[in-house]
Amino acid sequence: MLRFIVAHPRILSFGLLTTLFSSFGQTFLISIFVPQLLESFGLSTAAFGTLYAAATLTSACCLPFFGRLIDRLPLARFSLVAGLGLGGSCLLMASATHVAVFFVALIGLRLTGQGLLSLTASTTMARVFPQGRGKALSVSALGYPLGEGLLPLAVVLMIHAFGWRTSWMILGLVILLVFLPATQSLLQRNSTLGETTGGRTAAGFRPPALLRDPLFLLVLPANLFLPLVLTALFLYQIPLAESRSWQASTMASAFVGFAVARMTVSLLIGPLIDRWSALRILPALLVPAICGLSALLAHDAPWIAFVYLIFAGLSQGMGGPLMTAVWAEMYGVESLGATKGTVATFGVLATALGPIILGIALDAGIGFDSMIGLAIAAAVVVLLMAWIGSRRVLASCSRESPRIALD
Repeated sequence: MLRFIVAHPRILSFGLLTTLFSSFGQTFLISIFVPQLLESFGLSTAAFGTLYAAATLTSACCLPFFGRLIDRLPLARFSLVAGLGLGGSCLLMASATHVAVFFVALIGLRLTGQGLLSLTASTTMARVFPQGRGKALSVSALGYPLGEGLLPLAVVLMIHAFGWRTSWMILGLVILLVFLPATQSLLQRNSTLGETTGGRTAAGFRPPALLRDPLFLLVLPANLFLPLVLTALFLYQIPLAESRSWQASTMASAFVGFAVARMTVSLLIGPLIDRWSALRILPALLVPAICGLSALLAHDAPWIAFVYLIFAGLSQGMGGPLMTAVWAEMYGVESLGATKGTVATFGVLATALGPIILGIALDAGIGFDSMIGLAIAAAVVVLLMAWIGSRRVLASCSRESPRIALD
């Protein structure tokens, strides 16, 4: 791995920076501003949640369109537009005085930060490194836990020192004055890379073609299970801790294990993908999550929180690099942006649906044990679907072609 990083420092740095700065549009960072946003715009918690869900779903619906653009436009131009959009959204948030402007800024943050920068990083790594795809995806994915570990404290300190509006202005200026010059410089030093596009195949690709492919429908649930289940459990982590008679500090400490496990397996999974292929590893994706959820269901001891979150981190760390490589192996890299844009739409819908389902269940008196048991059963079914789908794809590729054509 170290030899690979030394051999390709510029493009791997581009991927790492892109995932790191995607944090500016991620929920964990935006949530830090929630108390100030509620006060400034006179919103209730429910009203803010509704606006945030609407902004997230709006951005999700746009991703298939923008995913096709990354297959057509030069990489340098697409990443410049995405960065300008994120920086502009930060500055718009800083200057928003009306709830309508605030809503537009939220859409921009979710679309460009969570959506486009993440899409840019994973698509570029998979496309540029056909032989070292797994390792490249692993390195670029390190930006996510780095952002989760470094940015929250920095943002809290900024808000305390300068206020929330100035903090958003600083974030916007960091994008415009640090991120954009750095990434554009990295791409311009390799003019061929900066001009990389998807080619002719991408032009004929239409996202609905995915939905007509039964193998896609077999594999897709493996991509959606973790966003659906973990988002819901993380959002309701305090009620979950209370149901186990755990201290809130126990869960907070256990999340350190989650972050370490996610970062560690993210580095380790890349070489395994390159050695065995993502499709062969795919059925193992949910095995750690099943183990963690089973431990959570079986015991109430405080140390179970660490077991549950460490195993969840293992699956989460595998998921990003592994699923991008799976889509590349199934459909090729020429239309990978459009493929991932379509998949990302379903992923965002899953993150929105999970908390709703769990919230309704808890309000109806259905306990965590019942919902966790249901999640385990669903994970086993999804794992079997992924195994069947991956075996059929591998058989199809060996008999016919190196990928499934959707044109």
